[in-house]
Amino acid sequence: MNRSMTISVRELVSYVYRAGSIDERFQSNTALLEGTAIHQEVQKKYTDGDEKEVFLQCEYQYEALTMIIQGRCDGLLEGEGGPVIDEIKSTSRDLEELDSFSHPVYWAQAKGYAYIYSLQENLAEMDVQLTYVQKRTKEKKRIRIRFTHDELADFMEETVKAYQSYASVLHYLEDQREATVPSFSFPFSTYRSGQRKLAGSVYRTIEEKRNLFAQAPTGIGKTISTLFPAVKALSLEKMDRIYYLTAKTTTRATAEEALAKMEEHGLSLRSVTLTAKEKICFQEETICQPDYCEYADGYYDRVNEGIVDVLRNETQLTRPVIEAYARKHRLCPFEFSLDLTDVADVIISDYNYIYDPRVALKRLLPDRRKKTALLVDEAHNLVERAREMYSASLYKNPFRQAADTWEDEEGIRKTTQAVADDLERLAGFQGGETVIGEVPGDLEENLERFIGKSEQIIQEQTEDERSESLVDLYFTAQNFLRILEFVDDHYRFIAAKGEEEDVMLKLFCLDPSHVLKKVTDGFRSGTFFSATLSPFAYYKEMLGGTKEDYILQLPSPYDESQVDVMITPLSTRYKNRSQTAGILAQRLKEQAENYEGNHLFFFPSYHYMELVYQEFRQISSVDAVMQERGMDESRREDFLAQFVPGSRLAGFAVMGGVFSEGVDLRGDRLNGVAVVGVGLAPRNFEKELIKDYFNEKGRRGYDYAYVYPGMNKVLQAGGRLIRSEEDYGAIQLIDDRFLSGKYTNLFPEDWRNYRIIQ
Repeated sequence: MNRSMTISVRELVSYVYRAGSIDERFQSNTALLEGTAIHQEVQKKYTDGDEKEVFLQCEYQYEALTMIIQGRCDGLLEGEGGPVIDEIKSTSRDLEELDSFSHPVYWAQAKGYAYIYSLQENLAEMDVQLTYVQKRTKEKKRIRIRFTHDELADFMEETVKAYQSYASVLHYLEDQREATVPSFSFPFSTYRSGQRKLAGSVYRTIEEKRNLFAQAPTGIGKTISTLFPAVKALSLEKMDRIYYLTAKTTTRATAEEALAKMEEHGLSLRSVTLTAKEKICFQEETICQPDYCEYADGYYDRVNEGIVDVLRNETQLTRPVIEAYARKHRLCPFEFSLDLTDVADVIISDYNYIYDPRVALKRLLPDRRKKTALLVDEAHNLVERAREMYSASLYKNPFRQAADTWEDEEGIRKTTQAVADDLERLAGFQGGETVIGEVPGDLEENLERFIGKSEQIIQEQTEDERSESLVDLYFTAQNFLRILEFVDDHYRFIAAKGEEEDVMLKLFCLDPSHVLKKVTDGFRSGTFFSATLSPFAYYKEMLGGTKEDYILQLPSPYDESQVDVMITPLSTRYKNRSQTAGILAQRLKEQAENYEGNHLFFFPSYHYMELVYQEFRQISSVDAVMQERGMDESRREDFLAQFVPGSRLAGFAVMGGVFSEGVDLRGDRLNGVAVVGVGLAPRNFEKELIKDYFNEKGRRGYDYAYVYPGMNKVLQAGGRLIRSEEDYGAIQLIDDRFLSGKYTNLFPEDWRNYRIIQ
């Protein structure tokens, strides 16, 4: 059967002529914008008769495969010997290092355009040119080679032949998708209360290319209610893939389970779960260099075979599956998972692969973003995460140390000394932290010079402690300059003195809503959902929402009789904690003994938790376990495994920690929850800046900085209790401030019928 497909020159050659350093596979949005600016600057210098961004297309027949190959070349120039295809590439390497053998994939892309043009114009031969622009100096180097049409035709035949096996897999996947998605129905016999409305809203949002902010109660099945309609929307025109974003490993697992459930009911798609490089790396140290890692050495020679193999034989490309095929084909598992995102229908990942400017996926180009729907789970977490993503800091001492360490390298010594001197100029204030009006001296230029000099050293790939420290400093400097591009009135410059005469400069993002909106707007659609988008207006604003976006607030499907809500008006303020610890332990003892089963008690800090835990152990016969600092995934699983039906256990955990979100202890695995304190973060300099900023904007600054984020932790912790229609239990809120209208107004409906325990 003859099959046809449309593919860009870039996609075609990127698959066949994979090349480059694994460390270069991530690129920030800022770096992409920088590349665009460099292209435009070169194109401005084109002369009369030269054309830029020329669309080219041809039909290519190879055996039973018909390919529509298309793309835009950067330039079509008038040369002395005829037309010239110009491909512009920015580089951080010294131009002297580049020759006609550098970057085969770049030449392949340019030759692809040349083949199409020479075919269209019936040319016997034509020139192909690569124009390299050094990113730091903006110097240019042009390398031009003349090819006959026959040579270009041979190149294209070889390329398409190499692509054919992959194309057959793509057609196979497309057939499965088209055969199952349109007819696929909801994988449960009935919808829970609110599920149908949520699912319909998500589908409509994607169909109309809009954004949706949805608050949906815990336990209604938000994951399946968002993934199912998004999968159905894959049948829409210009809708190719779904990114399911979340901050927690547990919620990523829930998304995998939802996809598995849909597969059991006849759906056939490919999904891939991205795992952090540090977690999935096979080596003891994560060093992506061929001479250190056998999985990086020759990666591009083996990856295509690995991709075809796993796509033919697997549907859910979870971490164990990726690891198994990576070992089979001797591939870097992290890089392998990234390459699989090019063909997967659903990608499950952390927020940072889309929103973090340091690691946002380079391969997700603008045309692909417009065909991608975002599902952002536990979206309340994204506000603080984005504030961190779009902030950056520099410290003086590491640059001073680098100047001493690299005294034999004049370029490194001078540039690091210059950066340290710039930061030293901030030391003229009396300790603590302060806001300054601008970046000091020539810091930006000196950082750029340091990056340029250090790149030359790093490319030598020396493996020693000195070089590793330089690499860390290099990425710190790069990130600082990257974030500096975003700085506007949503930012403050913070200077601070630290230990050992250190000085810090921080670009602090007060309000991340503008950058979140800008990123989301690049995609077809964004659905932000959580059980605790409360207050709703605050989270919609902070996540970049506008009045044009859809909103949905679903009521709780549970009866008030399922939960006994108690408020114990005891002071848990820092100054009172040592005096009230005994009384607090007594209240927790009474809850654990009056309500059979298992309980989880959440505290605002480890120290407070440990203090009350010791008191509790002395007065109660109920078994107690406590969250440890820095628990790995295995220890977390062991902690939760102790909560079994029929037992009586009191678990002590930290509010806002790993056990207060994304933990699903259904039925008699959990019968009671206590939340100690209103979740307020301690007052600090940065929180006060946020408060003042929003006060100036006419908002309630204290609430934006402290109350709303703190209360969200309370709601998340309390939400661990009722997970289904069959769950019953008790929630004790311990703090006298819970009786204030500021907090009771933020209670969910099923908490409003509370009683007070004196």
